[in-house]
Amino acid sequence: MQNKNYHIFINFVTALAVTLFFSCQSNTTSDQNYVISEDAPIGEAFDVNLKYTDSGRLTAVLKAKRILDYTHRSFGYHEFPEGIILDVIDEEGKVSKITSDYAISYQQTALIDMIGNVDIKTADSTHLQADQLYWDQNINWVFTDRPYKSYLPGGDINEGDGFDANQDFTILNSRINDGVILIKE
Repeated sequence: MQNKNYHIFINFVTALAVTLFFSCQSNTTSDQNYVISEDAPIGEAFDVNLKYTDSGRLTAVLKAKRILDYTHRSFGYHEFPEGIILDVIDEEGKVSKITSDYAISYQQTALIDMIGNVDIKTADSTHLQADQLYWDQNINWVFTDRPYKSYLPGGDINEGDGFDANQDFTILNSRINDGVILIKE
């Protein structure tokens, strides 16, 4: 009888072990669904409204429909594939508005590349339009090698094939330009 109970016990343990062995399955295929490609962004944001401050003073408001975060790359950047609207607020509270169809902001160089229907309206009513414009945030300088058109507050119009200027446009170096300058008699 003891031998019979021993065989029943061994058969039961063997059946249990076989059942457990075959019931286990690998989860590696479902885990692979969470692997992110190196080309993919590590973050994505929609309908963004960022406010930048400096010493408690509001200095800029950035609005974008979509931001892609590629800061995990060796030369990290943020991409704005659907464009930006940027309000820059000076120390006197005057607002300048910058818009573009697409933009990319590089972390290491603090350079922003704006492409497509770049439009700048400064607080003093200067209006600038360009296909592409770069803004170096480190030295507060804007520049382009592409055609642009500017409308100055006094009615002057300038068209050129490239310029560089400080961000207030009080210093402007234009290359190969043509325009209309109004002179009082």
